[in-house]
This record gives sequence, C-alpha cells and structure tokens, in this order.
Amino acid sequence: SWRKDQSMKTTVAGALVKRFKEREENCRVAVIDCFTRLLAMTVAAAKNGMISLESGEEESGVPVIDLRSKYVPAIVKACEKQLEAKKGGERTKTSALALLSTLCVAPGGIGEPTQIESVFAHIHSILSPDPKHRTISTGLTKSIKLDALCLVRIMMTCDQHDASCIKHAFLSTLLGEVCNAVQEDWYKVIAEALRVLAEVPSLLLLEKEWKAQQMTDEDSPNNTEETNQVAKALYDAIEPRLAAHDLDQEIKECALVASAQLLSVLHPSLSTEQQHRLLSLLLERLKNETTRIAAMKTLPILASSSKSSRLDVSPILSNVVSELASLLRQQSRGVKQSALESLDMVIQCHGQDCGGDQDVELYDGVLRELGMIIVDSDLHISHLSLRASISVLKVCPSSGPSVKKHVLPPALVLSTSPLLQDLALESLLSLLEQLVVSDAVDFHELLTSLQGRLTNDIGGNSTSGMGVGTSTSSSSGGGSKQAVSNLARCIAVITAATTPSNRDKVVENLISSLQSAIAAGGDGGVGVSAQEVQLALLASGDLGRKVNLAAMAGGVAPNLLHIYLSFFDASSEDAKHAAAYALGRASVGAMDVFLPAILNALEQNSQKKQYLLLSALRELIHCYQTGGGADGGDISSSVPLILPHLVSHCSDKEEGVRTMVAECMGSLTCLEPGVMLPHLQELVATHGGKDVDDNEEGGGRKDALSCWTVATAIKFAIAAHADPSKLAGFMPSFLRLLSERDLSVRNAALLMVYSSVHHTPQLVAGLMQEHILPSLHEVSCCGCVVGILLGNGF
Repeated sequence: SWRKDQSMKTTVAGALVKRFKEREENCRVAVIDCFTRLLAMTVAAAKNGMISLESGEEESGVPVIDLRSKYVPAIVKACEKQLEAKKGGERTKTSALALLSTLCVAPGGIGEPTQIESVFAHIHSILSPDPKHRTISTGLTKSIKLDALCLVRIMMTCDQHDASCIKHAFLSTLLGEVCNAVQEDWYKVIAEALRVLAEVPSLLLLEKEWKAQQMTDEDSPNNTEETNQVAKALYDAIEPRLAAHDLDQEIKECALVASAQLLSVLHPSLSTEQQHRLLSLLLERLKNETTRIAAMKTLPILASSSKSSRLDVSPILSNVVSELASLLRQQSRGVKQSALESLDMVIQCHGQDCGGDQDVELYDGVLRELGMIIVDSDLHISHLSLRASISVLKVCPSSGPSVKKHVLPPALVLSTSPLLQDLALESLLSLLEQLVVSDAVDFHELLTSLQGRLTNDIGGNSTSGMGVGTSTSSSSGGGSKQAVSNLARCIAVITAATTPSNRDKVVENLISSLQSAIAAGGDGGVGVSAQEVQLALLASGDLGRKVNLAAMAGGVAPNLLHIYLSFFDASSEDAKHAAAYALGRASVGAMDVFLPAILNALEQNSQKKQYLLLSALRELIHCYQTGGGADGGDISSSVPLILPHLVSHCSDKEEGVRTMVAECMGSLTCLEPGVMLPHLQELVATHGGKDVDDNEEGGGRKDALSCWTVATAIKFAIAAHADPSKLAGFMPSFLRLLSERDLSVRNAALLMVYSSVHHTPQLVAGLMQEHILPSLHEVSCCGCVVGILLGNGF
C-alpha cells in the first residue's frame, strides 16, 4: 500500500492522500477514514517488527517505509487544507483531526517544528472566540473544539515530538485559547481543556531536564519570567473550576489533576497564598464523598514534586494523614486501596514534615488503623498496609512501640497463613527486617514469637508472647507446608538483619536441633517435632541465601552440608524435599563449598538422591534467576561446571529427573543464553533424526530422551521470558524436533511451540509455513494446537 511496484505510477497511500480533496463530503470522509485505518495498521505492524518506518536500507527482509520524509509532509498539508476550509463540513474536519492524532504515534509524529506550529495555528483558528479567525460555523463549534483539544493533548503527551518545539509552539499559539476553553459551557470541552492544561507543567519540566542535559542555562531571567506567566495563567484558569461545587464530576476530577500538576512542578512560580489556596481546596475535596477518590489519586502527584524545590504541604499534612487513616475504616475496597497507596506515598515523601512531638500521636492513630486491616482474607490490602507501616517506621523511628503494639500482632498471625505469598509475603519480610534494623523490637523476643507460631497454631492456641491473640485470621494453618516455608523465611530475614553475635547463636541452635533429629532417626519424631525439623532446615537454607555461611566460624557450612545430605535418607518425604531446598538456597551465599559437593554427589548417588540433588541445583539456579545472592554476584563462572552434569542426566530413564534437568537448563538459558543455546543446539544436532523403537533401551532411546529434554528446556526458558532476540536465531534448529519419529519428542516440541505462541509469538511468527505447519499436518491429534495457533493470528 505504501511502496511503488514496477507497473504502478503511485501507491495506494499516495492515491488516498490525493483524494482528500473530493468534493462530495461522504466520499471525502470515507477516504480520510480509510487512510487513518491504513496508517494505524501500519504503525501496529511496525511495533510488531513486521516492517520498519525508519529511513534506511532493508535488513533481514523487513520492508522499510520512509514515512517521515515521504508521506508526513503531504499528510499534514492535506489535513490542514481540510481544517482551513470554511465550507468544509464537521465530519471532514473531525476525520482530519483523527488522522493527525493517529499520525502522532508514528515515528517522527507530526513532523518538523514548522509543521507543528502550522497545526497549532489551525487549531487556534478552531478554538478562537473571534469570528474573524474562526474557520468553523457557530453550530459546529463544540464537537470540533473537543476533537481539536484531544489532538493537542496527544501531541503534548506522545514521545515522538521534541518537548522544546511543542512547548514554544503551544505557549505562543494556544495557551490563551485553551485557558479560555476552560470557561466554555459544555462540560466535555471544559474537562478536555483541563486535561491539556494538566500536561503543560510536565512539558516545562521535560524541557528543563533536556536543557540540564545539554548544560544550558535554564534559569535565565527570560525563562523564569515565562514560567511565572505560564503559572499565573494556569492558576487563573484552574482555580475557579476547582473551587466550584455545582459542576460535572468529570470537570471536578480533571481540575484536581490539573491543580496537582501545577503545584507539583510550578509551585516556585506561585505565591504562598496561591499555594495554600490550592492545597486547602485539595483537602476540601478529599473530605468530600464524591471527590475523595479523585483527590487521593492526586496526592502522589504532589508527593513526587522535585526534591530540589519540594512543595511545602505542611499546612495540610496532618489533616491529610488523619483523613486518609480514617478512610481505612470504609467498607469499600476501592476506597481503602486508594487511601493506602496515597498514605504510603505521602508518608514517604513528606512524613518528616509533621510537627515535632505530634508525630508519635499522629502515627499511633495511623498504625492502629493499619493493623486492623492486615488479614489473609485480602492479601493485597495487607501488602499495602504493611508497606505503609514500613514507611511510618522509617520516617519516624520513635513510632516503634506503636508498630509493635498495633501492627506486629496481626503480622505474626499472617506469617503462618497458608495463603500468604507474593507481594504480601515480601512486605511482611521487609517489615520484620525494618523492625530489627531500627531496634523497634528486641530480636530475641521477635524470634521467640515467630518460633512459637508453629507450636501455637498446631496446638490451636492463638496467643503468643507479643499479644497475637488480639488479632484474628481467616485460617491458622501453621502445619501446612506453605506456612512452614513462610515462617522459615521470616526467621531467616530477621536473623540476617541482626548482629553477628545473635546470628551465630541462631545458627548454632539450628545445627544443634538438626543434629539431634538425625540422631533420633532423621525425621525428628512425629507431629510438632517433624514440623520443627522442616522449619530448621528451611530457615537455615533461606539464611544461607542472604549471608555467606562459609564465612561463619566453627565450620558452619561443612556441618550444614553433612546435615542436608544426611536428611536425604530420611523416611519423611517432606524432610527430604526441605533438605534439598535448603541445600540449594544455602549454596547461593557459599557456592564454593556447596556447589562442588552437589555436583560430585550427582555422579555417586542413587536415582532418588539424584532427583533431590537436581532439585537443590534447580533452587540454586532459580535464586540467581530471581535476584541473585547475598553478594549480588552471578552464576556465569559456574555454568561450565554445571552443564556437563546436566547433559549427562538429560537422557535419564526417569521422567522426573529429566524434567528437573530441563528446568535447570531452561533457567540457565535465561541467565546465560550465549552459553546455553549453542549447547542445546548441539544436543539436537547430535541426538536428533535417529530411528527409534519404542521398546528399545539402547542408544536410540537415549537420543530420543535427550531431544525430549531439550524441547522441554526451551519450553521452560520461553515461559521464563528468555531474551527473544537471542533465542530467535536458534528456533529453526529446535523446531526440527517436530519431525522426530518418537511421539514423546513430538509432543514436547508441540508444547514448546505452544509456549512460544502464548508468551513470545514473534519467535515463531516467521517460521510457521516452513517449519511448523508441515509437521502439524502430519500429526493426526494436533487439532487443539492448530486451533490455538489460528486463534493467535498465525
């Protein structure tokens, strides 16, 4: 549609642009709308990598359309002719404005600064109240004004234009007209005009940042005077709409956002009286039931003001914090969530500005409300409450007793909930760590309370030494695997945060209890003792991820290594898996001690122990994949040591072992694609294409099992978001597994394709015809897979 053919004198796009001047309006509108859809689809195709809209030569067979230099000037000129035509209809002008809005998201946007100024000049003629400059009839003013304001906002917010060009063109041409549009009668025009004004401070901030990068003098007298004039114009336009009560809800919300942006960026250019006026109106809107959610959403904007010239919100800060705390009692979950998010941001940025001795009393009330909504029946609300509690503790360390009284009891109950996971768990761990770091709670008292949660919950007793009985939870569940795991992470995090002497004492107690369990038979008995053994194993492993156990005196690392391997012989499956988990996690902080032991044991132990050792290895790799260890190092130097052992087990007859190997290979592919992908490709080349008998137990069967492991590893890598750019070049080699004679290999390869279609469809988009569809047609039971592929547009 955009490129000429040998037999064509023009392109479809060029022909459509030329027909913008059709005399019949219905035909003219249809042509412009058709071109708009063509442009939108072209931009979408460029985002997906199917074409390129940047000038240059074609690379890798991707077509290049030089939209910016060849088409944009003609498009803008044709749209301007429609906008300036006094006899043009409303539909034509609306279509032209919609086309320009679509053009804004294309590379280069509207074009050069002269084109931006020209478009703004035409919009000025639409917004102007002067009949001499107006190019539209009075009856059509409202809807065209709305479309014109939408275009202005899109031009200001898209990242295709230079902020300096947009700013100079807007301030010189449209600022006054947009401020006047706020006084219009139609609520939609007023709201859109306020949205445009809300973007002006951000535009000035972008230009200031750009000048700072260019090392220019952005604080020159001319710039300061211009900024003061803009701030005054914005204040005069926004303040009346913010103060009025009998307005549409949309106008109120837009006025709140605009005033927050004005205060956040341009408050140095406002007088103290003007700042206090806007702040008092924001507080008033926060107390109003119909506008409180919108007001809460503006508070983070105020809190994020520049640190170099931070807005002084002290006149309303205490009232805002108290009001937000009171909103936590509301039954509406949306109100509570908005209040928590705003409260956390306000406390983080301005919590230290509260007045002196009133801090503790104010935050005591806040913490009381936060503690009442920390329950496992709503983990997201609990997560936000815990984050807000952490913020209070950081800005006001003297609030430690209040945190201990109101927040810690429900937090301890939450620690043994089988539902606890993800963000809520991370926030709980952060709170416990902050309590220890700030000395808000005695470490030994907190440790005793956490250890007591296991026994108390199993025994049905809901109290503890820290008054946990004052809070309730939807389920105790202390005996579940998830609850024990969460409790172990809590113990590990506070142990890592405490003093070295306390840490040594905890580790000594863990080792002693585990050695006693081994002496008693390896399972620690039944009931509570078995749970305590699992807790000690998991806690020691989680601690080893955060600190280097090998650096601790007394041979801690060798003792724990012996303990973990000893528990592989336990009769309890839970104890075995806990030991494998602990061994993998402890290896993160002390890899030099634990990793060689794991790799050596892999070649010396039985099949069952190999599975546990591979589980430990997977946990080690997964820890690095999700954030690394205590020292922030990486695993790249250990990959050459790990890989041969994985390869030697990739043809194991046990599917569980092969699956574990595939998970390890998939995670390593995410971490080190440059090392792993060539090795996996080599495995396919070595073991693929062999004739296999299903009953064969020799080399042919092992080739098939190796290919199965490679396909499964790539599936795991794709699901874990491996780098698509590095994986793409190897996909043709891996897709050859679809043609293997062994049905299990084909099935694994189909699952690999499905994973790619689901997570990164661009990996297989260009390989469907040549590599995938022919193999699918040969498989009689692939109807569901074909349906999935067709449903994703292939």
